[in-house]
Amino acid sequence: MPVFKTPFNGYSVKFNPFYESQLAVATSQNFGILENGRLHLFQLNPTITEITSFDTTDGVYDLCWSESHDSLFIAAVDDGSLKIYDLSLPPIASTSIPFEKTPF
Repeated sequence: MPVFKTPFNGYSVKFNPFYESQLAVATSQNFGILENGRLHLFQLNPTITEITSFDTTDGVYDLCWSESHDSLFIAAVDDGSLKIYDLSLPPIASTSIPFEKTPF
């Protein structure tokens, strides 16, 4: 079985619903204590190949692929933001949406 060791602790693994051999992994350094995170995108062939990664200044704890666009996924970050990643754009074009609680 192929193995890939990420430098940070893994929190979430999700397969792309459009490509069964592609998966994303959300990670956080030292269980989120040091506030660094990284998203990894992998291609599963006979081996595991890292396609790209995205560094964040806060831990990443969950992610979800879009069910309507094959290149979009969203990540939940420790600072309360949601970061949207579009793999069809350069990494610098990724945006973040601040999470604001609304009173009930």
